[in-house]
Amino acid sequence: MKRILSAYPLFVKDPYFSFWAQSESLAEDVVLWTGAKKGVYGVLKIDGKPYAFMGKKEGVEALPQTKLSVSAFSTDYEFEKDGVRLALRFVSPLPPDDIELTSCPVCYVAYEVTGAKDVEIVFALHENVCYNADSEGDVRGGTLQLNGFDSTFFGVKKQAPLSRCDDVAGADWGYYYLSGERTFFTSEEGYAAYLTSGDMDALTNAEKNANGGKKYVVSSNKSRKGVVLVGYDDVAAARYYGATLQGYYLEEHTLPQALEYTYSHIDEIENKLHTFEGKLSKAIEKYGEEYRDVLYASLRQSVGAHKIVKNKKGELLFLSKECNSNACTATVDVSYPSAPLYLLYNPELVRGMLRPIFDFARLPVWTYDFAPHDAGVYPLCCGQRYGLKENCGALGGNALDCGDGQTWFDVYALPASAEPFKYESQMPVEECANVLIMLAALYHADNDLSLTQKNEDLLEKWVQYLVKYGLKPENQLCSDDFAGHLKNNLNLAIKAAVGIAAYAELCGALGKTALQNEYRKIAEEYAQTIEKFGAGKSHLPLTWDTGEETFSLKYNLAFDKLLGYGLFSQALLEKETDYYLAQAKEYGVQLDTRANYTKTDWTIWAAYLTDDIKKRKQFIRLVDKFMKNTANRVPFGDWYDTVTAETLLFRNRTVQGGCFILLF
Repeated sequence: MKRILSAYPLFVKDPYFSFWAQSESLAEDVVLWTGAKKGVYGVLKIDGKPYAFMGKKEGVEALPQTKLSVSAFSTDYEFEKDGVRLALRFVSPLPPDDIELTSCPVCYVAYEVTGAKDVEIVFALHENVCYNADSEGDVRGGTLQLNGFDSTFFGVKKQAPLSRCDDVAGADWGYYYLSGERTFFTSEEGYAAYLTSGDMDALTNAEKNANGGKKYVVSSNKSRKGVVLVGYDDVAAARYYGATLQGYYLEEHTLPQALEYTYSHIDEIENKLHTFEGKLSKAIEKYGEEYRDVLYASLRQSVGAHKIVKNKKGELLFLSKECNSNACTATVDVSYPSAPLYLLYNPELVRGMLRPIFDFARLPVWTYDFAPHDAGVYPLCCGQRYGLKENCGALGGNALDCGDGQTWFDVYALPASAEPFKYESQMPVEECANVLIMLAALYHADNDLSLTQKNEDLLEKWVQYLVKYGLKPENQLCSDDFAGHLKNNLNLAIKAAVGIAAYAELCGALGKTALQNEYRKIAEEYAQTIEKFGAGKSHLPLTWDTGEETFSLKYNLAFDKLLGYGLFSQALLEKETDYYLAQAKEYGVQLDTRANYTKTDWTIWAAYLTDDIKKRKQFIRLVDKFMKNTANRVPFGDWYDTVTAETLLFRNRTVQGGCFILLF
């Protein structure tokens, strides 16, 4: 079977509702995005004999798989046995231009069976989808008769919503629902007996269900064509500076209503997804299949690693989780690279990324004159997690020390005198510029200045920080610092110049012409200084004080081009991309000369710098080659080794939305 992606999304809606296949064979184990194996099974019964097509099931013959394909919102399979053909489409409705549909916590499988007289398609979920391995506990469940179908739910008996803030972990709360023509809450023994005997009593026997052992929810469809739904009611979606929030869709609906809506509107949903995909396919046509596959790998992953909620003011929040990198939520330097996807299709989601940052920056505990890094630890907006003192003397010992399986302290509520943050762990130039650039990009996208207007006082402080420290940054963290802190980082200086220009444009849009002219002049002076430094060189070095033996991807040039500022010449951009391609290794161009690793998002941003489509395709090819060859069968990793294609930690991260930048 031809490999398309590093892992295949099956049911994806948010960081706790995210199931994947790790190989081309659907008959292998199904996992949460974290890699934890979950009991998700599918069996086709042909004339009473069971054949497993999804998940390993001991004692059941595998149904031979004949085809695998991927679209923007579905992963599709075909199977065949003795003239009987089964076609499956695992659909995660996540169109970013439709918040209502994207936030509806229901995915589905559309199936069709041909060539057999007597068929039954059976899906089952093991109770371990409801908890992490170390939180195993009693599970309750029940069956509902809804409008035209059954739905069975289950979840742990002791619900403790939002009680865990680990990075690589699922939720220990909420209820999963499985819906089909008939559904059952049953025991492991009952499910196994039904597969072999076909005796419906094996599923419905109340005594077996009441006994100890693991529980299953099971669906049975005997129609040759139909759908099976999977939904997740998380009970509570997030804590936002003291307020508990429901998911956007579930704030106004129940989970059964979400299931009924999806079931009765399948054709309408399919048309919406088809329309979106048609437009996307046309936009990427000139780049070919490799870019298509990169974007198909990026789309569901990026959207589904967020949660859509509303704050108590009714404002939309789009909360990211830093999956497999530290679990921070609303991280500014994660929102910045992911922004292109959302600027293209729904700018309001970018505002939803930024609101938590502005809200936190106004609290007493944030005493700095630069932008915060994040808003907490998913799913808690509890105050910046990054750079937090684990042993804060002012609070007494290890008051802020939170480990795996624990709930993070509400840092946002501390007074200024607590001083809970380490200055050396902050990212001042990075985050100030990121916020300003995203706000200017929002203005370009839909002319809406509301978020800028509400936060003019903060933006004034943050741009002044860039003016003071941006051209030759101090030894501080930035998004490039996988190999350690850098002083005089040229890529960061470029970002500062673009950020100052963004502020100038926003001032102009607000009618502040004098400020616009003042800051535009500063941005131009910074850019001219940087470009002059590169004159006569084959490329811009890594820092102000290193030579041509060093380099780094100057991906921060991308928004200068995207926003049309013209701070840097196209000649410089072409020179940079030519040099990068000349340095390319087997699977990519190094992020910088200190190590062999790179980032997928920044590689595609580097491709955006050139006007030559052939050169853009060379960058795309490197990312696609990594994705198709990495030995790490995990959701699309964005940090990897350019020599070995090894995925380094990061997986399932929202930053892959940045791969859409070539569509501008």
